Amino acid sequence: MNQKIETLRSLEEFDHILRDIESEHYQAVGFKDIQPSDEFIKTAEKERAKLTKKIDPKLLAQYERIMKRYGGRVVVQVIREFCGGCYVKLPSELAVRCRTELVSCPNCGRFLFYVK
Repeated sequence: MNQKIETLRSLEEFDHILRDIESEHYQAVGFKDIQPSDEFIKTAEKERAKLTKKIDPKLLAQYERIMKRYGGRVVVQVIREFCGGCYVKLPSELAVRCRTELVSCPNCGRFLFYVK
């Protein structure tokens, strides 16, 4: 998998963790008696900050824009030439390129990755 995609996926994971910690809905589904420690939250925030330094600022801005727009899924899997975010059929050439390059869906802008 492309190194940039791996970094973006890791960043997305930290964003989901930090969002879940703050979410009342997350606590309502069975985690209301479990509170993450301040140490864990600080560690997650610190690791997220480290990742953002590894990402090109333009790419990070694009990531943040997509995260804000869709509220979550920024990096999505290509499933038989369909975008896993908006479910639009991708051009075959683009579906092939996402195996080796960092590419975005022409419809929703999410970053695409391919899994064998």
